[in-house]
Amino acid sequence: MRIIAGTMKGRKLIAPPGLDVRPTSDKVKGALYNILSDRITMASFLDLYAGSGSVGIEALSRGAGHVVFVDQNRKHLRTLQKNIPKNSFEGHYQIIAKSASDFIRRTKQSFDFIFIDPPYTSDEVEKILPRLKQGDIIAEDGEVIIEHHHKKSLPEKIGIFLLIKKYKYGETLLSFYGRK
Repeated sequence: MRIIAGTMKGRKLIAPPGLDVRPTSDKVKGALYNILSDRITMASFLDLYAGSGSVGIEALSRGAGHVVFVDQNRKHLRTLQKNIPKNSFEGHYQIIAKSASDFIRRTKQSFDFIFIDPPYTSDEVEKILPRLKQGDIIAEDGEVIIEHHHKKSLPEKIGIFLLIKKYKYGETLLSFYGRK
């Protein structure tokens, strides 16, 4: 695992020990940021189920204005803190030790991009999607991006959000949602 592009290009990242984290592959991460392109510059980015933090750290490396990492697992959070370079990105990120649904329920922040990547075998996507219906957590032109197993079916509509596009990479699917 490494940072693919930007100011930290080539930096190696570590994954938390054990099998409970499935880091986003470099191929999928590269595809995601090719799709987002220069829209990531100065954007606010929420990395739910952050794990090692590789997706959010890539956003910082590519110029995101602010990234919030959310994960409730202390082991994941310790790994994430090790992965963020010391004295880099200071003031441009925040690490939150909470469940994704608790964070969404309580936050007053709004984001340009929300990246949701729960464990493939969990039902976390089904728990989180209804909480996004109101749209207050997402900026006017913002998007929700869900990384999931290609056999997992997601709805065409989530409250005020419609499925814009799906991209398949092996067994991984990236589903993009935006406002109507």
